[in-house]
Amino acid sequence: MDDIALKLNPTAIPHGTRTYIFEEAGHKRFLEDTIHLVLRSRGFQEIVTPPFEYHESAVIGLNEDERNRLIGFSEGDSGRRIALRADITSQVARSTATHLSERPFPLRLCYTGMVFRHARKGHGEQYVLNQSGFEVMGHAGFEADIEVLMSLTDTMWEIGLAEFSMSLGHAGFIDDHLEGLEESVCEKVRDALVKKDKGGIKEILSSASVSADKIESIVTLTELYGGAEVFEKAASLPLGERSRSALENLKSIFDALDAAGLGDRVTIDLGEMRGFGYYTGMNIELFSQGGLPIGTGGRYDNLVGRFGSDMPAVGFGFDIDALAETLRSATSSDETLAVPPVWRGSDVFLLGEGEYVENAAADMREAGVMVTRPLVEINEEEAKTFAEKMTIPHILVPAKGSGESVAGYKWISEEGIKADTTIESFLDNFFALDIGE
Repeated sequence: MDDIALKLNPTAIPHGTRTYIFEEAGHKRFLEDTIHLVLRSRGFQEIVTPPFEYHESAVIGLNEDERNRLIGFSEGDSGRRIALRADITSQVARSTATHLSERPFPLRLCYTGMVFRHARKGHGEQYVLNQSGFEVMGHAGFEADIEVLMSLTDTMWEIGLAEFSMSLGHAGFIDDHLEGLEESVCEKVRDALVKKDKGGIKEILSSASVSADKIESIVTLTELYGGAEVFEKAASLPLGERSRSALENLKSIFDALDAAGLGDRVTIDLGEMRGFGYYTGMNIELFSQGGLPIGTGGRYDNLVGRFGSDMPAVGFGFDIDALAETLRSATSSDETLAVPPVWRGSDVFLLGEGEYVENAAADMREAGVMVTRPLVEINEEEAKTFAEKMTIPHILVPAKGSGESVAGYKWISEEGIKADTTIESFLDNFFALDIGE
């Protein structure tokens, strides 16, 4: 066993995981903080949930495929099965039904955290996903759906990614068409619907001995895709009561978005329902300008009730990793995009020793400047090399060495020696430069 362990690469990390270094970590932090601030500005309250659950709680609301992707282990003392959370929404639903049941509704809740799922081969998936999400609990009307959609829109604008689009569908519309089919067949059909694979749908349903009329009705779902004209096309079909109710609900949501000037960003797709199987109403998929999925959500009126208190709910979750990839792509191609801030190891590399230098560092930090101090004495050339490698744009060198009093500093910028300065003068110039940039 020891010989095998010695042959393993100690620098390797599990497939489907990653480490965020410097700029990547900065982008992740920027996104999470920005999303949080936008949501708080709209009245959402933060909730922090545990990273793992007892298995019997973790599977609530998940279909068979989702359950198979859970990552678990045994609790040491009791031997009970533990699962790393695959979803935060279900945890929020449980907290709403228990700890928050006496709070006034509707509740607006937000969260940030990791979820864990077995990565499927060939899908480009990660074991660990970073999410920032939000939920409106306790309101059945489409006003809550609009609140979620406008919140994600505000967030995208604040991040600086104004070129985005949304795909809207309705779980009730699809479920009505799939009613009566076995769950295993439904899952296969849903996968085929995502691909708009008419032949695949026909093959799946024919093998399940589904009638020709029902097959044709389900295949038609692949054609209900596009803009506002989809509503008229769908309404002309022989629909059940549940499908017509779903269509009316989705039309009301679309009309509200259109009135807000967002109609041209919305695609209606009545044949697609991505995300977890607990969705019951409107479902959302958010796309970047390049077509990368960067978030999903929807209405789930039956999930909270599984934890004891029946309640309507709707929410959305951003995929932070996909959002960061979109952000990096946008910032590299659009020099006018001001966010996120360019990564710096620090703002200032302050050399020298003594009480006055330490006081200068404290004054700059209090003013909001990031200051790095060398741990051992180094010369200017070494400082320049360090600053260049760590993207520190400014170096300050005490003009009078390391004595008890320092009257001034030599200011070395990325472009070379800038001037002799004082801390007060440097701060004035620093903030003027920072604003100008």
